[in-house]
Amino acid sequence: MAYPTAYTSAVAIPLPSEQVVQQIMGKSYDPVRTLNVLKMFAGTEDLYEATIGIVHAMFQTKGIDPRTREMIILRAAKVLKAPYEAQANVVMAKNAGLTATEIDAAATDGPVSGINPEYVLVCKATDELSKSGTLRDETLRELLDRYGETISRKIVLMIGWFNMLSLFLNGCRVPLETTDKVGTRTSPLG
Repeated sequence: MAYPTAYTSAVAIPLPSEQVVQQIMGKSYDPVRTLNVLKMFAGTEDLYEATIGIVHAMFQTKGIDPRTREMIILRAAKVLKAPYEAQANVVMAKNAGLTATEIDAAATDGPVSGINPEYVLVCKATDELSKSGTLRDETLRELLDRYGETISRKIVLMIGWFNMLSLFLNGCRVPLETTDKVGTRTSPLG
């Protein structure tokens, strides 16, 4: 019952140079506070703007509590073995108001249980979508019954996005942050 803490491979795509990051991010770039994930996004050049738009949408969407979002992120990090996502979002999850018990539950090796039923449900949906590429009818029915159509769509999109993000982080092997860099953030943008 633990989150991944390091990459298992030695080869990585390096972060882009400070000059490239500054050029792509413009005034929003702060060499001290900008997280490595954002620097790596900047290294995608013409994809940066659209990618940051999705990040903004995921962290500012209406109707989804930040704690629920963090449970999705943490569970995706666990299932997809994404050490960067786990490291940064354990801190962001605490900052968003999740308890240590809730954060630890998302790191369990089996099904998540023993916490807020809403969190159990989004973790179950994250497990299913991440592992099988779809949701069981029973799980989708639970989402629809609990959240309705629009929020259920948002949750499924959010799970898909954080899966893609974990794959990007793992594929590039984005360097882990220093322990103090995340600070009081609840978003990589803040």
